[in-house]
Amino acid sequence: MTGLSDQTSLIDDDSKGGKSFSNYLTTALSSVSQNMSNMDQSSASMISGSNSNLGDVMIKMTEAQLSLETAVQIRNKCIDAYNDIKNMQF
Repeated sequence: MTGLSDQTSLIDDDSKGGKSFSNYLTTALSSVSQNMSNMDQSSASMISGSNSNLGDVMIKMTEAQLSLETAVQIRNKCIDAYNDIKNMQF
């Protein structure tokens, strides 16, 4: 059981000294959310007529789509890695 507590203290030290995986994940998800919000605002302004630049709206939609697809692929890779670890035999 001491090995587990040693590993836990190493994890705590890593999170104090630098960014942890959860920090990277939170930042990435915030970025995806921001891209989706920008796309929603841009679409709404296009529909209301306050923005007449269709190119900007399409660019924001494409950025939001790509960031969401990337997030989904990362989620899929994490689930695959988890399942691989779960199925390992010790």
